[in-house]
Amino acid sequence: MQYRICARFLPFRWSLVRNLLIAASVTTAIAVPPAFATASSRESCFSSSAASSNSTPISSACSNMGDQPAAAEVSSGAGQFAYQAGSSSVAFVTTPDRESAKKLARSIIERKLAACVNIVPQIDSIYMWEGKITEDTEYLMMVKTLTSRIDDLTKFVRENHPYSVAEVISLPIQNGNPPYLDWIAQTVPKKVESQD
Repeated sequence: MQYRICARFLPFRWSLVRNLLIAASVTTAIAVPPAFATASSRESCFSSSAASSNSTPISSACSNMGDQPAAAEVSSGAGQFAYQAGSSSVAFVTTPDRESAKKLARSIIERKLAACVNIVPQIDSIYMWEGKITEDTEYLMMVKTLTSRIDDLTKFVRENHPYSVAEVISLPIQNGNPPYLDWIAQTVPKKVESQD
């Protein structure tokens, strides 16, 4: 009987593992094209790699974001997107339920504080709160934005989150898929510095 109870939750665990692997691929070096690759050579969406027997094409290579050349390629004519390491970040925010996660995610996107928010359902959180070990099921939001907008994002989450102490932690994105990183930069407006 104990085995059946545990087996019932296996699909949720596999779903969580899959979502975390997808998230990890965004924040780590995915497939940076070699220096000789240009926007025109990428239009085939890895079709040449599909022809070779020892490599497989990446299924997300032909997403809408990757179909257009990066702005740096068009403006500089250099043929290579030059991402500045750490200029984009991924922020992690937990919420108590799906409704609050979706509401917060929509508000973040509407205000252009981020380009994308992924919601990972039903994670188990074990933490110390008010001197007691607490266990809760939460929803994890993975928020992709510009590093310069993390303070604005944190302030917004703090003002609109159901928790009295909202989790907002961020990690800089060191490398990744150039068209995706360019899409983040084009979608999220840069913070305007106030002139005193």
